[in-house]
Amino acid sequence: MAEKGARAQLEPVARQMYIEGQSLTAIAETLDVSRNTLTDWKGRTKRGGALGGAEVADEWDKAREVKRGFEHRLEAIRESIMGEIEETTLISIKNVSPALFDSLSKVDALLDRNRKAAREATDAIARQRGEMFLQFIKDLIEYGGRHAPEVTTAMQANFDDLIQWGREKYAA
Repeated sequence: MAEKGARAQLEPVARQMYIEGQSLTAIAETLDVSRNTLTDWKGRTKRGGALGGAEVADEWDKAREVKRGFEHRLEAIRESIMGEIEETTLISIKNVSPALFDSLSKVDALLDRNRKAAREATDAIARQRGEMFLQFIKDLIEYGGRHAPEVTTAMQANFDDLIQWGREKYAA
């Protein structure tokens, strides 16, 4: 289980993972926090409706929907352009407007940029998880040095296994 007080570090990571489409259960397992903790963090971002009305979606859900909506709109636009190009080419390729190809190119570039940003966010999360693992190892070494030298001895004796375990748990 994650250390108490790790919210400042873990909450932004959890939020980004949720926006990228991961379930709260998967995020809980990855970050080693309880699902209830994630639900609490997520719930803290809820805002009441107009004039004290019913609750609206929390900020995590809103961000996820914005991301999904943007991608879906771009893909729909791309399909529309492709359909128009295909209809025109049935008559003659000469009748296809260069503007259609330009539009298709621009929409594809936006889709590529969005997908690249999603990959980079996923990579950043993986790096942050790796950094968390290294910090955990440093904390264990510091603790062992101060309070329990046997911890440091055990880590030294099993260092390769410890690193492999960390790769599997935190870099996956």
